[in-house]
Amino acid sequence: MITIELARVLAAIRELLDAHGQATKAAWLADREQALEAAESPETVKLTIAELHSIVLGMGGLFDLPLTAASKEATESARTRLDELADQLFEMTRNT
Repeated sequence: MITIELARVLAAIRELLDAHGQATKAAWLADREQALEAAESPETVKLTIAELHSIVLGMGGLFDLPLTAASKEATESARTRLDELADQLFEMTRNT
């Protein structure tokens, strides 16, 4: 019960977080991906989508996470990409 576009965005965020020092948050996202794929009811999908929406903003949200990389430029590039993906996730999960 997960759209291809949402799955793509979640996978991209998860991979970016995992590669830049946020393995715990990446694992959390992987759990939500699995929950959406295995969802047997619309209510489960709705609750999982709401959880995903809630992690974009606020303290500890995607816009707030520190990323690590080998250089300042790589960190800035990763940050820019995460911000773009977080915007997409926010919009995709907005109507919950």
